[in-house]
Amino acid sequence: MNLRRTLLGATVAVLAALGAASPASAAYQYAGRFGHEGNGPGEFGGGILGAGANRQYDDPGGIAVASDGTVLVVDPSNSRVERFKSSGAFVSSFGSRGHDKGFTRIALTKRFFQPEGIALDPAGNIYVVDTGNDRIMKFNSRGRFLKRLAKTGSFPGQVVQPWGAAIGGGKLFVADQGNYEIDTMTTSGGAKRSFSTFGRDPGELVTPGGVAATPAGDRVYVADLIRHKVLIFDGSGKFLDEFGSPGVGPGQFLKPTAVTVGLDGSVFVSDRCNWRIEHFTATGQFIESFGHGDVASPTFLVQDRTGNLYVSDFHRVVKFAPGASAARRASPTRARAAHHNDIDIMCRHVAEMNGIRNHPRAPLG
Repeated sequence: MNLRRTLLGATVAVLAALGAASPASAAYQYAGRFGHEGNGPGEFGGGILGAGANRQYDDPGGIAVASDGTVLVVDPSNSRVERFKSSGAFVSSFGSRGHDKGFTRIALTKRFFQPEGIALDPAGNIYVVDTGNDRIMKFNSRGRFLKRLAKTGSFPGQVVQPWGAAIGGGKLFVADQGNYEIDTMTTSGGAKRSFSTFGRDPGELVTPGGVAATPAGDRVYVADLIRHKVLIFDGSGKFLDEFGSPGVGPGQFLKPTAVTVGLDGSVFVSDRCNWRIEHFTATGQFIESFGHGDVASPTFLVQDRTGNLYVSDFHRVVKFAPGASAARRASPTRARAAHHNDIDIMCRHVAEMNGIRNHPRAPLG
């Protein structure tokens, strides 16, 4: 019996390392997807920003779920926030394109430029990370502008190329990529400060991406895309621990882009260049991975109150749920296949830089 268990454990580990674990082995299963490429209602990334490096903005960005189950998704390329029902049916959107690098000319409007992150407070207010304008914008639950909380700069509470955001314990935590730190402030924009600094030592950041916080705000998780780690801080910014390393095995990452705290306090991480989602305990012990073959460019993610997990991915949002999996839709279009090649090349480059050979190709999903 012990030998049988040993062999079974080894088999599961090998499959996970290859990123090809059977869907039946994971607690979270594919449950559907919504959205596709375009600039119309319910679509994401119409190619407005062109090719090359800007292709990253064609995919949906930050994602959040309101108390009534409405799913809010940032559409960076079209500079807006879209609302959907949990079924994926489009509801409404707000925002339009405007570029001023965080100054005052369009400060009191619903204008964004390549926005990425989003967060909701318990009252339903919406916080949009307006990445291209170097600022954080606060709206009420209906999308009416309330306040600009941060603008461009390098003093505490100021931001340069902010990316992810999270709320916990009445505080807003923002991943400030340009300043290599996490900015914190109250949800009204007061008590601004920052923590961490640039570097590769424990507690330091190179490219902070997604950020997540517990409801009480006593634990903050930050995904570092370049260090291939998730860092854990307390609510005051004291470094606690970190987990992950470059690789394809269980608990390893290649360009982790975002992190979210689940209903039970466990942690989900978008492992972008391994084309999967990884699930950990609150302290970073590996639980499982899932989604390989269902996601091709996983970025932001969030869990709703019923346990469903929504992942922004490749001109669409992919939904996972505990239990039986749903049927997939039709095969990808030629345009999606072309973008898939861009993702594949980028991820192979990431793998090679970390000494990983024979990295598997990206799944079309």
